[in-house]
Amino acid sequence: AQDQQTATSTNQQPAQPDMQAYSNGYKTAFTEISCALSSPTVGTLPSDLVGTYYKCAGSLPPPKNSLVKPRQPPVPDGEDASRMVSHPFEGDGAVLAITFHGDKASTDEEEGGEDGEEPRVDTTGKVTTRFRYVRTNAFTNERKKGKKLYTGMESTRSTPSSVGNDSPLPFYRHHLLPGLNKMRKNTSNTRTVYFGKKLLALWSGGLPYKLDSLALSTDGRTQMGGVIKKEEASIGAKAAIDAKNNRILF
Repeated sequence: AQDQQTATSTNQQPAQPDMQAYSNGYKTAFTEISCALSSPTVGTLPSDLVGTYYKCAGSLPPPKNSLVKPRQPPVPDGEDASRMVSHPFEGDGAVLAITFHGDKASTDEEEGGEDGEEPRVDTTGKVTTRFRYVRTNAFTNERKKGKKLYTGMESTRSTPSSVGNDSPLPFYRHHLLPGLNKMRKNTSNTRTVYFGKKLLALWSGGLPYKLDSLALSTDGRTQMGGVIKKEEASIGAKAAIDAKNNRILF
């Protein structure tokens, strides 16, 4: 009986992953946030916490409010597979900025709006939130066409061809090969770095995008003041700030 039980447990197939639970972690962000005052849902903010936290990650397009109107309106998740990415890393870059104000509060004199000035807003215990997509060239192209035009990491499982260090051909061609590739989608979705009064959105394999640190509007690709000599060159998405020598290392 013991041998039979052991054989049964050995032949038992492993449980299939819960793909629905996995996919629930990634949803389309349809609406951008230009500026909003938010309060914590749990706990309170430290009174000495002052500054801005930037986070960049892949989000699924498109937002509803945009200067570049899509040819087709946004559709709910799962309704049209041809307009969805198959891997979270392929999502267009979107930046979340949260500004902490510390214990700043408007005084009685300031609330009166003297000399025609607007009264100051009490930000005690609150944060200022902004959220916007990075307007990369690929993002704008797909918005105009109203469909997905680029494939990258999501196509690595669709072909048996491999080159280099056993890298599937689409991944090798669109992400690892140097040079300017029109089909390479610079999603600008890996990391944001604020240094030298500049906010950069990074992606491994392409030029960084420069953003306005306050409004999160996209200024365009940057060659870092000539540090990156060629436009078709790339820069890593990992960075460390050397405060002692006042420099940033990529």
